[in-house]
Amino acid sequence: MKKTYGVTLKPRAAKQSPVSMDLQGQNGSRVVLSAAKRVISTHAKVIKALAQR
Repeated sequence: MKKTYGVTLKPRAAKQSPVSMDLQGQNGSRVVLSAAKRVISTHAKVIKALAQR
């Protein structure tokens, strides 16, 4: 017997497959640069720590 502690169980949503993106041209480079900026800002401490090794 499982205890749910007041949590309602829901069926899992179907898996979403990755969407292919065209990264050619000016719009593609904008997408790549914004993703890189997001990664750098999110992981800035880790990147600095790795650079100082």
